[in-house]
Amino acid sequence: MVAATAATGMSAPQLLANVTSDQISASPYPHFSKQNALPEDIYHRLDREFPDLAMVLNGRTSYGNNEAVRMSAKQVLGDHRISPLWRSFFEYHTSIDYWRSVTRLFGDFFRQEFPGLETRLGRRFEDWRVIPRGFSGEAEVRLDCQFVMNTPVTHVSSVKNPHVDLCDKIFSGLFYFRDPADTTEGGDLQMYAWKRSPRFIKHRTMSRDIELAKTIHYAPNTYLCFVNSAKAIHGVSPRGITATPRRYINFIAELPIEAFQPQQLNRWQRVLYRSEVKSDGCEERY
Repeated sequence: MVAATAATGMSAPQLLANVTSDQISASPYPHFSKQNALPEDIYHRLDREFPDLAMVLNGRTSYGNNEAVRMSAKQVLGDHRISPLWRSFFEYHTSIDYWRSVTRLFGDFFRQEFPGLETRLGRRFEDWRVIPRGFSGEAEVRLDCQFVMNTPVTHVSSVKNPHVDLCDKIFSGLFYFRDPADTTEGGDLQMYAWKRSPRFIKHRTMSRDIELAKTIHYAPNTYLCFVNSAKAIHGVSPRGITATPRRYINFIAELPIEAFQPQQLNRWQRVLYRSEVKSDGCEERY
């Protein structure tokens, strides 16, 4: 669905507006995915107007191999270098209307994954106050929408190995804007299932404990969103050497408290698996 936006001459996209509850998958954890998520004309307009790497870097002149760099909603909404259509996209996807679509589809899954969370925050998920992340004000949930680019790859690598997102985030999403010139293999989002009870190294997992359940290919106009919990293991497949950045939109629903606590390896396990406990070199900001 799209909403009319006079300033852009084109409608503002709403990624979840026409999704129904029977389209939500529960395995390996609650999620929704769709190829060709937006009408072709709107997607191609957004694709043409996607900021370049220099704009997202915002003055930085150096960066690492396959590094994630971001431009948040707070930056985008006040930046008139960003097109009106993109700013309307960001405004909607950090709004109460977007959160109502999220809770319409995922509210019952939130209750299953986080029993007692509504009581802790004093309101039903559907009644939570919403503000964009980075802005001041009282809210139970802060929504962010980010331009993200993974920088050019100088040696084959993954930007994120299997992990869960931070514990104060209960809902995450991404929307791929693969460059038409990008012929590199990899960069797919991989969803995993536990082979045993969950155990973590901070927010990372060990490969021995999980198995690949589903792959969301890095393809243009492809959207995925999911409930973030100790079940929601995901990572990015290694990407080949390329000068072309990996481009996508990142969606975040962040709370003022932690919604869950990942069970950590105990002391004996940390010794037994010490080679895997050591940082894998991927970005630790989950």
